[in-house]
Amino acid sequence: MRTWTIAFLMGIVVAQQSPQTPDSTWLLLLPLCLFGFIIANSAVKSLLALLLGFLWLFTYVALFSHTPFPEELEGKDLLLEGTITSIPKYSPRSSRFDFTTQLNGKPYQFRLSWYKAHLQPLQAGESWRLRIKLKRPYGVSNPGGFDYERHLYRQGISATGYVRRDDVNKKIYSVNQRQSINADVTALRQTISNALREKLQVMPHGGLIEALAIGSRDKITSTEWDVLTRTGTIHLVAISGLHIGLVAGLVFFIVRFFVSRNIFLLRYLPAQVAAAACAIIAAFLYAMLANFSIPTQRAFLMVCVVMVSLIQRRVIRSSDILALSMLLILILDPMSALDIGFWLSFGAVAIIIFSVTGRLKPHHSIINWGRIQFVIAIGMLPMALLFFQKISISAPFANLVAVPLVSFITVPTTLLGTVSLGLSQTLSSLLLYIATESLVILWMFLEWLNMKPWSVFETHAPVMWTLIPATLGVIWLLMPCGFPLRWLALILFLPMLLITQPRPKMGELRLSLIDVGQGLSVLIQTRHHSLVYDTGPRYSDSFDAGKNIIVPFLKSQGVLAPDMLIVSHGDNDHSGGATSILDQLDIEYVYTGANQKRWQHDNAIPCYAGQSWQWDGIDFEMLHPASEKIVGGNNQSCVLQVRIGEYAILLPGDIEIETENVLVSNLKDQLQSDVLIAPHHGSKTSSSPAFIEAVAPKLVLIANGYRNRYRFPHASVTHRYTYLGAVYAETAKRGAISINITETGLSKPIFWRNKIRRYWHTQ
Repeated sequence: MRTWTIAFLMGIVVAQQSPQTPDSTWLLLLPLCLFGFIIANSAVKSLLALLLGFLWLFTYVALFSHTPFPEELEGKDLLLEGTITSIPKYSPRSSRFDFTTQLNGKPYQFRLSWYKAHLQPLQAGESWRLRIKLKRPYGVSNPGGFDYERHLYRQGISATGYVRRDDVNKKIYSVNQRQSINADVTALRQTISNALREKLQVMPHGGLIEALAIGSRDKITSTEWDVLTRTGTIHLVAISGLHIGLVAGLVFFIVRFFVSRNIFLLRYLPAQVAAAACAIIAAFLYAMLANFSIPTQRAFLMVCVVMVSLIQRRVIRSSDILALSMLLILILDPMSALDIGFWLSFGAVAIIIFSVTGRLKPHHSIINWGRIQFVIAIGMLPMALLFFQKISISAPFANLVAVPLVSFITVPTTLLGTVSLGLSQTLSSLLLYIATESLVILWMFLEWLNMKPWSVFETHAPVMWTLIPATLGVIWLLMPCGFPLRWLALILFLPMLLITQPRPKMGELRLSLIDVGQGLSVLIQTRHHSLVYDTGPRYSDSFDAGKNIIVPFLKSQGVLAPDMLIVSHGDNDHSGGATSILDQLDIEYVYTGANQKRWQHDNAIPCYAGQSWQWDGIDFEMLHPASEKIVGGNNQSCVLQVRIGEYAILLPGDIEIETENVLVSNLKDQLQSDVLIAPHHGSKTSSSPAFIEAVAPKLVLIANGYRNRYRFPHASVTHRYTYLGAVYAETAKRGAISINITETGLSKPIFWRNKIRRYWHTQ
C-alpha cells in the first residue's frame, strides 16, 4: 500500500504541473485504469497507481472545481443576493468575507471587502443584498513568490471584489433563518469566536487562544507570528494533528474507563467500541471547528483508522496508517497536494515513524522526547529551506518545552473553557485564565530563545535538484546507530546550502522587473554585485511588497545582501517596501530621491546627476535630479542609466513630461537606451514623443497592476511606443520579466507568468 500511495501522489503532482486541463475524453481512461489496477500484479500496480493519480486529479477538477467568473462581467456593478459563508475579518479600514451567491443560474463564491464596514456588523450565515464590483482571481507572479491565484482556487473563490456604497445594500435574512449546513458550522464558529473575544479582550495572547479553540488566526499579532515562526512553534497555534490526537486519546481513555465499570452498558456495548466511537466523534468535532484544514484532515483520518483497528482488534503498522490516511485525503481532495501544510504534516509524521521504527528506545522517556525533536528538525530541513528559506535552530529546544505545555495544559483548558462558555461564566473565565497564563510562561521562554543570534539561519531558496541529495542525506543521517559512515550524509546537504541560481558572467548584466502590482521594483545583477531600484507599495501594516514579494524574490535569485538600494522618490508605490527590505537585508548603500531620514540607514544619501560607479565592467550613472537638494514629487525621481558596451537601460522612476523635456534638452545624445522602464507606469503625463524618440528603446517594460484604478498604461502611450518601433510588455500580463544584456546584444525576455502557467491561473 505504501508504494501505491506514493505512486498515486506522484501522479497527482505531475498532473498539477499542467498549464491546462486535458480534453474530457481522456478521463474515460480512469475506470479502465482502475480495473487494470485491481487485476494487475504488484509490478504493474505502481505504474497504474501513478496513472490513476494523474487522471483522478483532472476528473476531480472537472467534477468539483468552481465555476470561472465571466471575463465580460469584470469591473461591472452587480446587484446580487447571497450568504456570508466565512467569519468576517476586520481591519481598521474594512472587513473581508466570503459571499456565496447565484449568477446566471450558476453558484459562485466571491471574496469581498467592505470598506468602513465596522459601521455594519456582519455575521456568518446572514443573507445580504449587495451591490458589488468584481474581477477574476489575479495575483502577482514572481520566482519564489506566493501563488495567490492558487490559494483562491483552493478556497473555491471565483472572483474578488468589493461592496459599493449604495443604499440598496441591506440584510435580507438573519443568521437564524439559514438553511446551509456549512453556514451553520461557520456561524457556530463565529458565535464561539465572538464569545471568546469578549472574554479574552483583557487577557494576554487572546489571538493564540482563539486559534487553538476554533482555528481562527486573524487576531494573532505580527509580533507573535514572528516569535512563533523563528522558534519553529507555529504548529502549536493551529488545531494540529497533535491536538486532534490528544483530544481523541483523552476521550477514548475516559469513556473506556467509565463504560468498563458500568455493567448495564457492557451488556449492550463493549467498552473498547464505545470509547473508539466517542474518540472519532470528538476528533471530528474538533477538526470541524478548525474548518478541516489539511493537518486536521490527516489527523482525523488517522484517528479513524486506529480506532477502527482497535474495534476489529487488528494491529496495523504505523506506516500503513499514515499511507492509508494520505490515500483517503488524496481521493477525497487530490488538490490538497497543492498545500504546503500537506507536505509539512505528512512529512513530519513520516520522519517520526522512520526514526523510531525498529529502534531501541532510550531508558528515559525525556531522552526519547528530546531525540524526536532533533530528528524532526533534521528531517524537515529540506522542506524548511524550500518553503521558507530559513531554519529555526532553536526549534528543537523550543518544542521540547512548548509541546507538552501546550498539549497538556493550554489546549485542555482552552477547550474546556470554550465548552463552558454557555454553562458557567465563572468556570469559563477560570479555565481561560489558566490557558493564557500558561502561554505567558511559555512566551517568556520563546522570546528568550528568539533573542539569541543563533536562533534562525536564513539563506537563499535552494535550487530544485539539490533537494534530491539533501533528502538522501536526511534518510542516511536518520538511519539506526551502527549504520556505516552516517557523518558523510552531511556532505549531501552542501549542494542545497552552497549552490544558487547562476549569476551573470563577467561583462554581462541581468535585469529583472519584479511584479509588485501597481508599483515598481527592479533587480539589476552583475557578476559580483546587485542593485535594487525601488521597493514597491505598502498595502497594510501586515503586507508590503518589500517583505512579502521582493525579499522572497531576491532569495530565489540567491541575493541575500544587495550592494545598493535606490529609492527613486517618496511615493508609496515606489518606497512602501523600503523599511522591510532594510530591516531584513544587509545593504551597504542607499540612494534616494525622498527624505533619507525616513529610513534608519547610516549610508543613506540623496541621488543627483553625476553620481557614477562601475561594477564588473558595467557603468552606472545617475542622470537626474540636477542637485542633491530633495524637493520631492515625481519629477525629483532618481533617473539611472546602466551601460554595457554599446547597449544601455534607462530607469526613470516616475518623471513626467516636464523633467523629460529637461533631460532631452540637456542629455539628448546620452539618453539612447535599448531597454526602458516606462516612466510613471505608462501614464499619459509621461512618455512624451520627444522623450521616446531620444531614448529610442527596442524594449519597453511597464510596471503596472492588473485592472489598476489608474488604467495604466494609457492607450496613447502604448501607441507612441509601437509607432516608433518599440516592443512593450506589462507585468500585469506577464508577471516578472527578466532579460540578460551583454556587449553583443539583448537576450529574449523571460515572462514568468508564461513560464509557470498552471491550469488554475487566470488565462
